[in-house]
Amino acid sequence: MKLVVKNLKKSFEKKEVLKDINFEFEKGKIYGLLGRNGSR
Repeated sequence: MKLVVKNLKKSFEKKEVLKDINFEFEKGKIYGLLGRNGSR
């Protein structure tokens, strides 16, 4: 079993933060997403 994400987009008002993101998550594996968290 796997979870497939295709062409994901996300924006906050007019700021596009994700564009055409594709993922495949397989059962039994551990995944993490790292990036800026917006703190200053």
